[in-house]
Amino acid sequence: MRPTSALSFASSLITRSSSRKDAIGFIGLGAMGKEMARNLITKTFKENNDASFVVCDADPMAVTRFLTANTSLYPNRQIIPASSPASVARSCSTIITMLPSSPQVDEVYLGGEEGLLAGMVGARQGEETLFLDCTTCDRQTGVDVAKVVRESVPGGEMVDAPVSGGVAGAAAGTLTFLCGAESEAIFRQAETTLLRMGARAIHCGGSGTGLVAKIANNLALGVSMLATAEAMAMGVYGGLSPQTMAHVLNTSTGRSWSSEINNPAPGALKGTKSSPPAERGYDGGFATRLMAKDLRLALQAAGQVGLPTPLGVLASRIYDNLEKRDDYTNKDFSVVFKALVESAEIIKAQKLREGGGAAPEEPDDPVKRYTA
Repeated sequence: MRPTSALSFASSLITRSSSRKDAIGFIGLGAMGKEMARNLITKTFKENNDASFVVCDADPMAVTRFLTANTSLYPNRQIIPASSPASVARSCSTIITMLPSSPQVDEVYLGGEEGLLAGMVGARQGEETLFLDCTTCDRQTGVDVAKVVRESVPGGEMVDAPVSGGVAGAAAGTLTFLCGAESEAIFRQAETTLLRMGARAIHCGGSGTGLVAKIANNLALGVSMLATAEAMAMGVYGGLSPQTMAHVLNTSTGRSWSSEINNPAPGALKGTKSSPPAERGYDGGFATRLMAKDLRLALQAAGQVGLPTPLGVLASRIYDNLEKRDDYTNKDFSVVFKALVESAEIIKAQKLREGGGAAPEEPDDPVKRYTA
C-alpha cells in the first residue's frame, strides 16, 4: 500500500524536531476521518505544545485536501504527510486508523513492508505504542490483529474503538466511541485521545467487544429506520402530514433516533432543530452502502454465536437491494423511505391497469402534496 507520494522525509522531520512520544498519526482521511483528525489536531495542539501530527491516506488527494485545510491554521506546528503506514508507525507513539472495512484493516496493519507492524520492526524495548482502530469491521479481524500487535510489538497495545454518531457527530466532536480494551488502564490511556474527537468513550470489555457493540447498535438502527419509514409512509398515505405523523411518533412510544433526529420523510421535522438528510435529497449522513455492510457484519456475528436474527435478515436483504442501485447507494440510509414510496406508487399504478383503467402518467404522491 502506498497512501501518498508526499514528503519521504516526514519521519526524519519528526525525529529531529519533536519526540515520537508526542507525535500522533492518523490514517484514513475520508468523510469521517478528516473531521475526527481535525478535532484531534485542534484540541491536542491547545493542550500540548510539543505535539506533532503525521497523516496518511490511500488517496493522495485526500491528504492534499486535508493539509490545505489545516496547515495554514497552525503555521508553527507540524502536520506532515507520510508515504505509508510503516512511516507513520516509525514516527508516532499513538496511531488512529479510520478505514472502510476489514480488508483495509488487514492491509494497513499487516500489509507487508508498508504496513504498520513493519514500521515497528526494531522498536526499542520500553517504547510504548497505542493503536486505536475506529473502523467498523468484523469482530474476528479486530481480535486477530490486536493479538498480533500485542505479540509482535514491544510495548504495543490495540483498542478497537468504532464510532457512533455519523459524519455530523464527527464534525461536531460529539461521537461516541465503543471500546474493546484488554484492561481498564489501556482503556483510560485510549480515552484521553478519543475524547479529543468525541463526547464519550465506553469500555465494553476485552478486545473485540467494541466491535460487537457497534455492530449490534447498527443492527438496531437499520431495523428501526425501516420501521420508522413504514410508519411514516402509513401515516402520510392515510392522510396525515409528515409533520403531524412525526409529532405523533416523537411524543408516543414509537419514538426513536430515526423518528426524532433522522426522520426519513421530507418535511417531517420542519420547525425543529433537526435538519436530516431527507431535507437535502438524502445527501450526506450515513451512506446506504455502509448500512448494508454493517448489517452483513451483524448477520455474520450473530451466525458465529448461533443467534437467529429474523428482522436483521430482512433488513439486510432490503439494504443489499438498495446498495445495488446507483441512485441510492451513496445516499443516506433513510432513503429507504423514498424507495418505499416508489414501490407504493408502482403498486397503485399496477392496480389501476389491472382494473381496466389507464395508470396516470404521474401517480398521486401524498408525500409531494405535503412537501412541495
